[in-house]
Amino acid sequence: MKQVTFDVRGNHYQVSETIEETTNNDSFHLHDHKLYEIMFFLEGDSKYIVEGKEYFLESGDIIIVRKQEMHRIFHNSNAKYRRMVLFVEPEFFETYNCKAYEQQFLNTQLGIANRIKSDYVRSCGLYDAFNRLKRYSQKYVEGDEAIIISTIIEILYLINRVGKFTNYDVNDDQVERVISYINTHYTEDIDLEILEKKFFTSKYYLCKIFRKATGLTIHDYIRRKRLSSVRE
Repeated sequence: MKQVTFDVRGNHYQVSETIEETTNNDSFHLHDHKLYEIMFFLEGDSKYIVEGKEYFLESGDIIIVRKQEMHRIFHNSNAKYRRMVLFVEPEFFETYNCKAYEQQFLNTQLGIANRIKSDYVRSCGLYDAFNRLKRYSQKYVEGDEAIIISTIIEILYLINRVGKFTNYDVNDDQVERVISYINTHYTEDIDLEILEKKFFTSKYYLCKIFRKATGLTIHDYIRRKRLSSVRE
């Protein structure tokens, strides 16, 4: 069962909180966005996968997902899952005159530094800012957009100042190298035979470890990268 506690959409942003009483990984697939996603993890037994790297989540963690980063949530058990998500379009920074706060999203390599751990989330002010955003969103009525926008700008300001990002908890070096190669060469002809020769590994083994790490086949991953590039 899925229960959405609130969903507020505005000019170049969306704020929502969702509770999953029961979780099924078949409902969560590797994907990417043409916008920025900031996920405030509240409850669950889950890990987050970004570009083949795994982050084991604790309550209060924040995950930052940038444009074109392939990502998904993976539930380790059927525990209740609750999270708050802020989506911000790139146009937000121009519209609300805060372009400087976009640098954290623009100047970081794909799949690097995606998590802010819960202890730092509390100490740097992000925990309080997200809870204010939640309170304002739950009580939202027409005309309240200014307070929500100002709180989003504060969150973006704080994220831009963060110096304690976690790179990853676990990653498969071979899968990471394959993903890095695909991200660089997806506009060229790539097939399993090419990858087999490039990485000196059986294509069948590559397919197995790649799907285990990402939830996608290599072919599907390449296709999604190309579609993402077309959208850009």
